[in-house]
Amino acid sequence: MNNIEKTISVAEAKSTLESLAKIEQDTNISLRAPLWLNFIISCSYGMGVFSWASTRDENQWMLGCIASGVVFILALAFYLYSNRLLGVKPKLVPKSKSEYIFNFLVAIFFGLVVALSREFSKNDIWWASYAGAAVAAISLAYIMHKYPSGDFITGRNKND
Repeated sequence: MNNIEKTISVAEAKSTLESLAKIEQDTNISLRAPLWLNFIISCSYGMGVFSWASTRDENQWMLGCIASGVVFILALAFYLYSNRLLGVKPKLVPKSKSEYIFNFLVAIFFGLVVALSREFSKNDIWWASYAGAAVAAISLAYIMHKYPSGDFITGRNKND
């Protein structure tokens, strides 16, 4: 067999790394939801957290949970379907260890926000439901915009 070792120059290696970084950045940009859709998804999630934290026994805030859940699911389905029509397939399940760890930490964070806002609101801290909703909505909007691929490593580009 031919085992020809080819050495590459520093400039070629740097050029290759820059092109790979550009491909990752373009992939992240193509996976991003439009800002208006990001706003709808994030606000419906925040409203769901607010409604859940505000419920007492069987009051009307549960209707807010149901309505925000329906809007959240419909907006998410629209995002996935429109991306499918454009030929982009967003990942729903993590494929690497870093994606799994990132998604697990995000799930723990949102679970804590929901649970703590509900507990504090039940203990008569009236602003806890507002704070929990704001934290959840802003965090979800940021994560959807900055890390659309669900991977912390590919989301931290300097030029993004």
